[in-house]
Amino acid sequence: MLDDDQDKSAMRNQMVAMMLLMLLVVIWVNFFMPAPQPRPQTPPAEQVTETKPPSGLLTAEPTAAGTAGWPNLPPVPAETTAAEVALKDKDLELVFTPVGARLKQAKVLFRDGDSINLVPENLEIPIPDSEAVYPLGLRFTEPALRDELDRRVWEVVEQTERSVTFAITLPDAARITKSLSFTESPHVIDVQVSYQNLESVSRRLGMDEIPAYILNWGPNVTSHDLQKGVQQQVIWHSMGVVDWTTTANMTPEKDGTPFKKTIANPDWIGLKSAYFLVAFKPESDPAYGWTEGTHEQFRFGLASPRFELAPGESKVETFKLYVGPNQSKQLKEAWATLDTALRFFDWAFMDWFAKVLLKLLNFFYAIIPNYGVAIIALTVLVRTAMFPLTLKQMKSMKRMQLLAPEMEKLKEKYKDSPQELQQQIMLMYKERGVNPLGGCLPMLLQLPVFIALYRMLWSAFELRRAPFMMWMNDLSEPDRLLHFQQLAHLPLGNHIQYLNVLPLLCAVAMVVSTRIMPSAPIQDPTQKTMMTIMPVFFSLICYSFASGLNLYILVSTVLGIAQNKLVHVPAGDVPEKVQPKRKQNWYAAAMSRRRNAAKEIKKQVPQTGRDLKENGKRKEPTKSGDATPKDRRSK
Repeated sequence: MLDDDQDKSAMRNQMVAMMLLMLLVVIWVNFFMPAPQPRPQTPPAEQVTETKPPSGLLTAEPTAAGTAGWPNLPPVPAETTAAEVALKDKDLELVFTPVGARLKQAKVLFRDGDSINLVPENLEIPIPDSEAVYPLGLRFTEPALRDELDRRVWEVVEQTERSVTFAITLPDAARITKSLSFTESPHVIDVQVSYQNLESVSRRLGMDEIPAYILNWGPNVTSHDLQKGVQQQVIWHSMGVVDWTTTANMTPEKDGTPFKKTIANPDWIGLKSAYFLVAFKPESDPAYGWTEGTHEQFRFGLASPRFELAPGESKVETFKLYVGPNQSKQLKEAWATLDTALRFFDWAFMDWFAKVLLKLLNFFYAIIPNYGVAIIALTVLVRTAMFPLTLKQMKSMKRMQLLAPEMEKLKEKYKDSPQELQQQIMLMYKERGVNPLGGCLPMLLQLPVFIALYRMLWSAFELRRAPFMMWMNDLSEPDRLLHFQQLAHLPLGNHIQYLNVLPLLCAVAMVVSTRIMPSAPIQDPTQKTMMTIMPVFFSLICYSFASGLNLYILVSTVLGIAQNKLVHVPAGDVPEKVQPKRKQNWYAAAMSRRRNAAKEIKKQVPQTGRDLKENGKRKEPTKSGDATPKDRRSK
């Protein structure tokens, strides 16, 4: 057991290493992790992502001049008197406006009665439906149409509890219908678009690589999770590979042209935030993925390939639309490969590791349906898996502590030459067969665990509004016991206006773990200062972390204290000196092996001194009847 001063310095060294690792994480979070996307400075309950459409970008484009008589568009309504249409099942509540037959509200429903609307709402400046941008609009590439159908009133031709069909007729030009219905898969909607040619001649929409029309979602997705440090991404799956474009990088060209990107034949295309995903999938002909706009307002969707219709002929395109959580189980139930949209890291290994930790978390949750308890169980599992390395670390620290008297002698001998002192200390470690970095390996291996847990616990949908106990009702957010509005106006008000208890408990646990250990005689003043200020610094770092992550840190710290108090590590003896092996070049090593082989042969075949003398002489063969000179003398 760690029952002497030198033994217990191992705990302090472990805590210093943990603090340094946390400092690396902070540096990574602040300097290397992508910054959160800008979001409106409004209260959470009334966040607004669209106040006024940008001119010329997302607003309906006017029809081309000189196209009068085709396609015989009805007038734009000054006011809409047609009633909105609502559909609802256990997962979604949808509200459609007859203007453009578009989606005006898309509420994702949760089991606890909570819901969230993913369609941006115009709350500050109300905009008529004929001027607003809503999801599931149709943008035609035909100059006479463009976005004009999104501004006209469609009629409801059929409606059931789970489906609705809208239609609009352009006299002597075309009849377009749009059918929307729930499917058996959760959060999935079937969208069917039909274009019938009512002209007396053939009609071609699109040309070569120019599509006929685009079924799109715009102007954004209101997910209220942009502060998670996970940027919104237009993401798609094509040729077995997932690729993406971060919406923060949607900047206009130098000539002012808005950002635009097309993707050839994607399996699906969508918009992903930390917690939610909206995605389109083509069900019939291959389609092009398309996105255009800025990081605040943009459209994305699928473009139907060009087609040509004879008089009276129709063209039907079918799409699937997913509107729901960015959660592995839900995504797998929607359609194949959609679960690849769930990504915690761009680096494949860290992404895989974070998903493994999430699976373990869900495994414990299935046993005890409380994610706080599941995090505690996961912490115990991680600590148990790391125990062999931790034990090796403790033994390495023990061996180093036994060399303390010799180190003190070296310090006294070379007190005027720090560089020579360091060389002699390293030589002593080498002679004694001690690796000074052996105690750091467990800490280095825990770093990817901590980073993976940081991102997973911060942005996993499972922890969104997941309660633990008492006031901790959302493990994806700081625990926020009390709120001091007066502090909000201070420079750091956004961070300190809430009283977060878990990070303070983490700091207390670290202070206790250091104070209960007597000061080691070899500890320098710098280390003492670090051990005093690091718990406070650590508390400031973790103050705005998700409460689930702070819970993991707190439990891990307490388990570390218990482990160092209960685990017995024998003191052992001072390591004996070992002769350091000198490195040889390849030729010297080969000659050494040759000499050793010759020695082994001589040992296996003993020889007398005369044999050794005559060994090099060449003996001539004798005939059978001849006698040797020795025999002739004997005769």
